Amino acid sequence: MKYIIVLGIQNSGSGAVHDYLASRDDCESPFGVNEFKLCLDPMGLHNLYLNFYENFSFLSSSNAMYDFVNYTKKLQNHSVYISRGVKKKLYKTNFHNLSEKFIKKVTKVEYKGRPEFSDFKISIFEKYLLKFTKRYYSFFPIIIPEKKEKFIIESKKFINNVIENNLEKKLNKKSQIILNQSVNIFDPIKSSKYFENSKIIYVTRDPRDMYSSMKSNKSGSSPWRNVDLFIQWYKHYFDNMEFKKRLNNKDILHVKFKNFVTNFKKENLRICNFLEIDSKFKFKKNNNLFDLSVSKKNLTKYINYLSKSENDKIKKELKKFLQR
Repeated sequence: MKYIIVLGIQNSGSGAVHDYLASRDDCESPFGVNEFKLCLDPMGLHNLYLNFYENFSFLSSSNAMYDFVNYTKKLQNHSVYISRGVKKKLYKTNFHNLSEKFIKKVTKVEYKGRPEFSDFKISIFEKYLLKFTKRYYSFFPIIIPEKKEKFIIESKKFINNVIENNLEKKLNKKSQIILNQSVNIFDPIKSSKYFENSKIIYVTRDPRDMYSSMKSNKSGSSPWRNVDLFIQWYKHYFDNMEFKKRLNNKDILHVKFKNFVTNFKKENLRICNFLEIDSKFKFKKNNNLFDLSVSKKNLTKYINYLSKSENDKIKKELKKFLQR
């Protein structure tokens, strides 16, 4: 199967590119408009790999595994909005069982202990329960992971199983899976090694429109409250050679949001050639994800939404990133 992963900075417009691909009748979208962050999140699969093999210490693998197991337990019951006022679970039943089976396959040795730091992982109430059941001195799982090669093999199987579980059907070599924001934008190649045959599209947007969207949405982890902070944040993460080098990787297609919505025919041809899919497409019968006219309305919102001072500051400080 082929994984098509769409990435972008917060409020970059990458959702429009994802929704277009997810709406095609030759593509599968296991999570609808929602993001698939199982690999990306700080307690997710990539963090597990890093602490097993690259950030390894005596107990780093055990701590990462403990966090991953608790994270996936909570993901099993995590709900998202599928329409106004309507929520449903993001992951289908059996997701946590798949996670537990995966952990067993990548764990070579496990025993229970009580390393000093583990006291900070549990609440006072949990400590009391452990003492009451006489398990306080051996409650924390300490592990030795399997070899790196086996971890990668089992990770790919795990991801495939999670996707099939959500789609509730078996996939084949011709299946094309669309995922949103599923790998690390600062290390997209390494953090996508858990996906079979993956292709990555990276979407950028005019920073004025980005900041405008951040402010209007009050985006939770973005610096939307102050334009000077936004500029400082933007420069730190994206105005450096390391980031530019990754963006220019031959295995990544860079798409500018403005070009996508104003010259869709040309950009669609670029996207389809990169992904090796047909540029002559049909939408699914019940397409309710993608509407190019709606995406166009999100262009140049900053003109009416940002103050002159905010607009001028971004225009001056982030001049080379503007999409004219």
